[in-house]
Amino acid sequence: MESTYSDIARFMEEYFPAYSQYAQDLETQHLMDKFYAPELSFDDDVVSSRAQWYEMCLSHPAVQDKLTLEHLFIDVKQKEAGALLKTQAVDRATGDVLLELKMNVLYSLIIDRNEKIKILKVRVFLESDPQKIAKLSQLYAIGS
Repeated sequence: MESTYSDIARFMEEYFPAYSQYAQDLETQHLMDKFYAPELSFDDDVVSSRAQWYEMCLSHPAVQDKLTLEHLFIDVKQKEAGALLKTQAVDRATGDVLLELKMNVLYSLIIDRNEKIKILKVRVFLESDPQKIAKLSQLYAIGS
């Protein structure tokens, strides 16, 4: 299957709400297999498989990530998609937004043996506000 712009756009537009709703819940996490290659990796080398990513998604049970797509760009030839996202850390108990920031994310895509688009590699570029990064580290226990 040769992916087209519209195929990739549809895939990515489905991905963001699915992540927000299903990826951080053990009961529904398997639904994300539709989006991630088993050999999924992130550029920080902390995650080198889909299973590892799923574990990380469950590591902050009090906080729900919500991703909102603001802008999407697609390179069909290189099988890449980039997204400007608004991400919110939401307190699961109260629904309060604890932190909101912008991030740019570059997704490298593959076509799997079933001719389905999958995310293979993720590169995340966070907003550089030091106060927001400190709050992010605190909420997600990064570095501890």
